[in-house]
Amino acid sequence: MAVAQSASNSGILQKVSRRTLIASALAVVLLLGVVFATRHRWNPADGADPANQAKAAQAKQAEKSADQNIVHLPEEKWSAAGVRIEPAVVGDLSDSLWVTGKVAFNEDRMAHIYPLVEGVVREVAVRFGQDVKVGQVIATIDSKEVGNTKLELVKNRLALSFAKVNHQWSETIAKNTKGLIVALNEAIPPLEIEEKFRDQPMGDYRQQLVTAYARLHQTRADYARLKGLWDQKMAIEREYIRSKADLESAEATYHATVDQARFTSQQQLLAASQKIQEAETAVSVSESHLMILGFRKEEIAKMDPIAEGGGVANYPIKAPFDGTVIQKDIVLSEYVGPQMQLFQIADKSTVWIQADVFEKDVAALHDLGGKKIKFRANSYPGREFTADVFSTGGSVDEKTRAVRLLAVAQNPERILKPGMFVEVGLPKESIGKVLQLPVSAVQQYDGHTFVFVHRSGDEFQRREITLGRTVQNRVEITGGLTAGERVAIDGGFALKSELLRELMAGE
Repeated sequence: MAVAQSASNSGILQKVSRRTLIASALAVVLLLGVVFATRHRWNPADGADPANQAKAAQAKQAEKSADQNIVHLPEEKWSAAGVRIEPAVVGDLSDSLWVTGKVAFNEDRMAHIYPLVEGVVREVAVRFGQDVKVGQVIATIDSKEVGNTKLELVKNRLALSFAKVNHQWSETIAKNTKGLIVALNEAIPPLEIEEKFRDQPMGDYRQQLVTAYARLHQTRADYARLKGLWDQKMAIEREYIRSKADLESAEATYHATVDQARFTSQQQLLAASQKIQEAETAVSVSESHLMILGFRKEEIAKMDPIAEGGGVANYPIKAPFDGTVIQKDIVLSEYVGPQMQLFQIADKSTVWIQADVFEKDVAALHDLGGKKIKFRANSYPGREFTADVFSTGGSVDEKTRAVRLLAVAQNPERILKPGMFVEVGLPKESIGKVLQLPVSAVQQYDGHTFVFVHRSGDEFQRREITLGRTVQNRVEITGGLTAGERVAIDGGFALKSELLRELMAGE
């Protein structure tokens, strides 16, 4: 019984001890809390509300985050870093089908030069690969045909000169003869006629007309005298009749002489005119022959074959346009003829772009004639060229099953070399007008995609963006950027490196 009571008392004591221990621990915690609260109690006079402190910390963290997106790069370093800035633009973003092509000579600006005459090469004035100008003499040939034609021109020119002199003389005679006939018909006395026309040339017509007129004048006077006597019954009838017959004969002779002189002088003038026409035709034939051989009209007009002496047979070969000698097939003293090619000259300021488009892609050529296409060459990475399409092919080649596209490209720097392989871009599809940038502007780091927006001076802002579709070297921007904002499209690696350096320095 006593043992039981003792055990019961012992259990009660254990319970009390545990409760006392817990109560003591709680008292100690409460005391520590009171001490901490007493020491760190907030007082309005302190001016620091814990809630405000939290907000300030958040703002400071946001400012620090914003500062981490700013990078500074002095403008004097842009060139070395390759920094180039352009605005984000809204425009068509078109996909292209790229096919293999090549650069070829512009066949519309290529000349295969053959001589038009036979002869011996006396001079070769250019080398292979040399640039030439239009009209430049590139070779000289001694040609018998050229020499004979020039000498024939001399002879025909001389004949024309004689014909003109003869025509002028005939014209003067015809004019003076006509004037003499007019004066004779006015019945001017022979002495006055002689005096008036003494210094006017008219060939034999002067003697013929004046003689006939003098005889007529004499017979008229004799007839008038005898007729007066006859009327007075003082003349013998036989003498009167004879004087009348002499007058009629003199009149007939005079009129016949006048008619003959008028007709013959005009005939001679007409014949002289015909001689001029014949001589002019001969000269024209000689000149035309020389023009057929390649001489220009201005050269022929100044040509003096006699003064040329031993060079009269020289036949110059001239460049038809500005270009480059791409083939030379003659040497000195070689005998050449119209069947032999002497040179090939090409104008490299423009070139053809040729591309074979396979049958499955022929739809890309639809409505492409007369439009521009772009192409690129491995020799000039990052650079695109344009060409104007002038042929999209008329049929599919049976062997290659492809259609040949032809376009002409400007080549002022002569950097596009015939035979060079290129990639030709054909329109495939158009995405439409979207905000876009060059792919080179987009940077990536630690799973983030961003660009550097130029704010002012040497300051750039790292701006995270959302990308859309990418077509060749252009990418659609669907978020994070607006049209017109100026972006570093080149040199982004240098800006990214500078940004990381500043972040590490800040830590």
